[in-house]
Amino acid sequence: MPYDDRSSFAKTGIRIVRIVVPWVGLLIVLLVLWSFVTDYRTAADSNEPTATVEATQTPGVVPEGEPYVQVLSDGLNLRAEPSTTAAVVKVLSADQKLVFIEEGIGWYHVRDAEGIEGWVAAGGRYTELIQP
Repeated sequence: MPYDDRSSFAKTGIRIVRIVVPWVGLLIVLLVLWSFVTDYRTAADSNEPTATVEATQTPGVVPEGEPYVQVLSDGLNLRAEPSTTAAVVKVLSADQKLVFIEEGIGWYHVRDAEGIEGWVAAGGRYTELIQP
């Protein structure tokens, strides 16, 4: 039997560390993941606007012969910036017509009948760009 100068106390401590440290790491990862999930669910469940945006042009209806954006999905978020993390300015209902201002990558910059400007998801099941 080879000579081992480590005490049995040290051996026991090393065994405990080798068992406990991976479990603590896993617990930390799970807590961070749970935090992200609860934040996402809280944000997804909230239909209230989180900020307001000043209108830069006068409100009105869609001008005749001009392109407009038709809302296809009830509860669509009008956002302050072209990002899913941007503040919700207003919640839109299906069949609303919005004045088309410009197109971004995956987003339409629009203005509603009250003159509130923002960004909505482009295309898909959410919106449709109508060009008469």
